[in-house]
Amino acid sequence: MSSPGMTATIGDSRILMGNSFNRLPELVSKDNLVVVTDKIVGDLYKDQLADFRFIKIGTGERSKTLRTVEGIYEYFLEQKVDRTSYVVGLGGGLVTDVTGFAASTYMRGIRFGFVPTTLLSQVDASLGGKNGVNLRGLKNMIGIIKQPEFCLIDFNFLNTLPREQIISGMAEVVKCGAISDKNLFEYVEINCEEILDLNESKLEHVVSSAIAVKMNVVRQDEMEKGERMKLNFGHTLGHAIEKVTGIPHGYAVSVGMVAASRLSNAKGLLGRDELDRIEELLKRIGLPTRIDADVEEVFGAMSSDKKSAGDSVNMILLNGIGNSAIVRIQKEDLRKSIEGVCT
Repeated sequence: MSSPGMTATIGDSRILMGNSFNRLPELVSKDNLVVVTDKIVGDLYKDQLADFRFIKIGTGERSKTLRTVEGIYEYFLEQKVDRTSYVVGLGGGLVTDVTGFAASTYMRGIRFGFVPTTLLSQVDASLGGKNGVNLRGLKNMIGIIKQPEFCLIDFNFLNTLPREQIISGMAEVVKCGAISDKNLFEYVEINCEEILDLNESKLEHVVSSAIAVKMNVVRQDEMEKGERMKLNFGHTLGHAIEKVTGIPHGYAVSVGMVAASRLSNAKGLLGRDELDRIEELLKRIGLPTRIDADVEEVFGAMSSDKKSAGDSVNMILLNGIGNSAIVRIQKEDLRKSIEGVCT
């Protein structure tokens, strides 16, 4: 894929859309650069990494731990990384989350940037400054909010992804349309199959539109005290499903979005026709709308969520496609919504 490249900003963070990974030496002197990647990306792009110092970490949520971060710290010490150094996370959301956390805490913080290689990380995980690791299987329980200095988005990386990862990333695109951009949602409805087939212009359109939604929300509320919570649509339940079942993030979020949309409908916020459109689009993409999971296990995992407090939890509901609201929901109501999507 090719693109003339676009530059946008979130605070002091530059989003370089449609730029080639080969531009990295223009952004950072390779003498000061250390790359953090994972085993799959590191092996796949070993020729491009030959001139850089780099460390490969494991893949999967089991690698998103403080132990992995400690290994990165050890590598930094061996390589004499200091405050003049620059760290770049090259990979999916796990890599960018862990890299950002390690760089933000090593020597009380050194400079870092991201090169996301999956659709999920390009539209969501690498943007917005949330960096962290899991604790006892609970997602992102330890972390920090600090923006990368840049996020270089090279669409060519998507050509190497299995279709499952494209499908998983599309859940976050649908989320962005559902909460804030009706035109994006409708565009995906019209062009779903071509986007999944990586049609260049259509894929770049939805990536850029999803990024714009997230940038706008983060600019208003970087530290997640209000508006930014809307980006959690589908995630309160989705994270619990992901923990219990181990299915990919986007697949779990898809089921979470269905539950939240049905709850929105039950409370009179979302029309039945719009609820049907959301579920139909997720199915067309190849995402699940139900999951084989134990209701009590999912409910227990959800109760450990950072947004949970007492007998209620903050949920993002839809007030029509393209509009969202933060609503405090009683856990018993949420249990019923879980029962509606678990088999």
